[in-house]
Amino acid sequence: MKKILPILTLLFAFAIFTTSCNKVNIPGVDGYETYTNEKTGLSVEYPSNWYKSTSPIRFVVFNSKDWQSRFARYESEGNPSAKFDITIYQMDSTVNLDTILAKSMKFEKSFYEQSDAKVGNYPAKKLVYTFELETGVFYGETYVVQADETSANVIQIECFDGTDKTYKEAIEKFLASYKPGKFPVTVPDTVNEVVEADPPSTTLVTKSGNGYSIKIPDNFMAEKGPSSGVIESKNYIGQRRADCNIIVDVIDASKNKKLNKIVEENRKNYKNANPSKISLAGKEAYQMNYSFSKNVSSRVIFLINGDKLYRVTMNYFIGEKDSYLPIFEKCISSFKLN
Repeated sequence: MKKILPILTLLFAFAIFTTSCNKVNIPGVDGYETYTNEKTGLSVEYPSNWYKSTSPIRFVVFNSKDWQSRFARYESEGNPSAKFDITIYQMDSTVNLDTILAKSMKFEKSFYEQSDAKVGNYPAKKLVYTFELETGVFYGETYVVQADETSANVIQIECFDGTDKTYKEAIEKFLASYKPGKFPVTVPDTVNEVVEADPPSTTLVTKSGNGYSIKIPDNFMAEKGPSSGVIESKNYIGQRRADCNIIVDVIDASKNKKLNKIVEENRKNYKNANPSKISLAGKEAYQMNYSFSKNVSSRVIFLINGDKLYRVTMNYFIGEKDSYLPIFEKCISSFKLN
């Protein structure tokens, strides 16, 4: 059953935006390779031209390296991203298949349909979740497989904008070739990290955008942001987590310069969060705190300079709040207008 996810559908539906009609070329599949982890036994076939990231207990591939950030917040608009992901969990007296299945749910429970299934030759618990977004249908499948008495694998296939149909063969090959991995006892749990890496550095460096500058950790990079229909979108992100980032969007405000009206009109896009007036870069600004995921907290700030609206969005994983929030607040405080 296809469901509508209003908190995501409205995320970037700004009345002042002009939606871009540019077509994006969807990456194809140029053959397959087999990934095998000798220590865990995990093995799977995946598209050879996709971007691959691994850790001792995780394997994930994206159809494009530049598009992986859409999975940080599941934006309503963006590129047609696809992700195949396997994580190995350790089970004990308090962690079983049901608790792991519940932990894998990123959205409200009502969006999931659960059934029994098989991945390759292995019994699995299966979740299907799908909903409409601004740019098309999002489709997700999650499988939980018990590898042995102390290990379970979570397999996730997630596709934006109907790419589950584009990659139907690749998905089938990925699942059919799967061999489970066993949790390595000597390896620390790095679940949910895209790449094992350091937390944000306390050393900040200045990066420039369209009409602004901002300081970010020196182990972060600046990549093209996920927002469409804007003058510029930049995503400042590190390698440790895909759900911890700062996004700065520059939007044409020549036809609407009433900041309080813009904020009020778009409160619904942020779960009707209460805006508070602050000052940023010497300008009047409005800030809202909200959360679209049970594990990620977010903050958005709006301010206008001339004919441009600046939207600064901060996301951080609650489990690593102490590592990210103080640094991110320093970053936002450093925001300056040219």
